Amino acid sequence: MQTFGSDRVRAGDGEQLILSSRLSKGWTPRRPKSLTHAEFPGTAVIWEEQFFEVVDIETLPVGGVRYTLEPWRDEHAMRTTDRYDAETEAARIEAHRLELMRQAKRKSTTLFGIFTGHLPHAVQEHLGRELGTNPVRLTMASAVVLFMICGPVVIYCFALTFGGLPLPIPSWLFIVLSWWMAESLLRFNFAFASSRPIGSIEGFIGYGIFYALAPKRPDRLSPFATDKGASTKAVRFDFAPPDVALQDALIMREPLVTLLPPAEQLQISLRTGYDYTRKSLSTAIYIIVIAGIGVVSSWISMTSGRRFSGFVSLLVAGWLVAEQFMRIAAFRKGPAGSVLAFLVRPVTRKLL
Repeated sequence: MQTFGSDRVRAGDGEQLILSSRLSKGWTPRRPKSLTHAEFPGTAVIWEEQFFEVVDIETLPVGGVRYTLEPWRDEHAMRTTDRYDAETEAARIEAHRLELMRQAKRKSTTLFGIFTGHLPHAVQEHLGRELGTNPVRLTMASAVVLFMICGPVVIYCFALTFGGLPLPIPSWLFIVLSWWMAESLLRFNFAFASSRPIGSIEGFIGYGIFYALAPKRPDRLSPFATDKGASTKAVRFDFAPPDVALQDALIMREPLVTLLPPAEQLQISLRTGYDYTRKSLSTAIYIIVIAGIGVVSSWISMTSGRRFSGFVSLLVAGWLVAEQFMRIAAFRKGPAGSVLAFLVRPVTRKLL
């Protein structure tokens, strides 16, 4: 029997053929008869105009697969069939080569997620379909890395400014870093809450320039591309029913609800299905970051001569930071309120 590619064949017991292959062919072995099911034949393989049944498959420890084939038995019906010839094996090898390329591209796309996560959402979703990447994780990774780079610098500069000291960096650079930090927070929150990717303005502009200058190929994807059915043209919008309007109000106010006393959070939960675990931690972390800036700036104010106002600000900001850490520890048992509840209660009254 003739083999193809790097395959090798040898005779087995009786009429058996043992075919060793470097690549898996996707064949299935014979399933023997048991007390719960009948015998199920393996894949029927056409090899040099003769039918064989795959009776056993062994994965070799050094790599590759060993197939045991026997001449087909006429009493069985052919459920799955395949061919073993030059054309089929060439197609199988080509498919394996393309899969290796796809895996390499997926690894590189994921590795450079801090950059690919800034691409337009349509491009990220296209990469997810073609390469198997997770576009939401790419967005979140790019947002986290950019925030870690810009956040400490911006927070330090804010603290110096609130303390009455000049900026240690040029104003234009401070504005750019502040924008990147704010954009990263918004993008991360959007991807985390909606499980959808979102690009950045910088990534959209950069990809748009690439799209305009790159050679025109049929597989290019426009940065303005949208999924089928995503267009809002010719769609009629009516006022939302009360239950939908209530859910929309919850989505807009959910971070603020986490600051209410536990009893009020429970009341909102019974009415709207609110779950305190969704936004409580992220809201507490945001407050810690903002209050932390206040702690640093208050300390700078005290050291620069404004002792009373600096001390009061330090006391308030320090209490907020300590309170949020206590709330985070309490989240394991249930919702926890904040002293800021009196500020958010008028906004969340609609949900009570």
